[in-house]
Amino acid sequence: MAYSDNDWKDIIPHIPPGYDKKQYNVVFDQHSHTIFSDGALTIKQNVEWHIAMGYNTLAITDHNNMRHLEKIGKVREEYEKKDIIILSGIEWTTRRIHLNFLGVSNWDTTISKTKDDSIIEAIENAHHQGGVVICNHIPWSLYEFNMKTHPSRETLLDWGVDYIEIVNDDCKPENVFDKESYDFCMKHKGKMSMITGTDMHSPDTLASGGVHGWTLMKIKEFTEETLMEELRRKHTDIIYSKKPYSDPRISK
Repeated sequence: MAYSDNDWKDIIPHIPPGYDKKQYNVVFDQHSHTIFSDGALTIKQNVEWHIAMGYNTLAITDHNNMRHLEKIGKVREEYEKKDIIILSGIEWTTRRIHLNFLGVSNWDTTISKTKDDSIIEAIENAHHQGGVVICNHIPWSLYEFNMKTHPSRETLLDWGVDYIEIVNDDCKPENVFDKESYDFCMKHKGKMSMITGTDMHSPDTLASGGVHGWTLMKIKEFTEETLMEELRRKHTDIIYSKKPYSDPRISK
């Protein structure tokens, strides 16, 4: 399906269920894709879709590359005036684990190797750049992609992973909400936190049927730097909706 920059024009954005704008001013998606890997949308279209789905901050996390850096500057400038923050990131995708690195500026660490030392090296590289590290969609990795040697949650904590993705919208419905990781993050609050991701490749093909999760934060200044500071502090809350929220463009 072909998309245009105007597909979400004049659409009234979703309001996440139960969202309290007095308590939070950031509604974040840490995981999305564009034409720079296997996504269907340009950066601008990706941003427009996110606005329609109720987000005001998002991360571009294409698989194993940061080629979007060549094009993202003008888009950031345009949407900064509209109080939309766009983070750069990368989804470090292997056959053993998928990690998102947010707030990094380049990537040259080997991606194909999946031994423990290589994963630890990648995590340390992201932290050295001031980034945060998220383990993505553990239920999808275990039950849909059959990653038999996926690291345990305890191992991820030992390795310094900052977040686990508690909601992933491109999983089968039964795998969208990761209750085991939710409980683990609650038990280790302050050391590991929870976050949500749409994992949007195409707005019309989310495996779960729509958007179920939004990550919430409160920041003093609405800037990328302040957002990253809050992410590094692991100060996040989430909204989870069992009911999927579909793209309002479909029923426009």
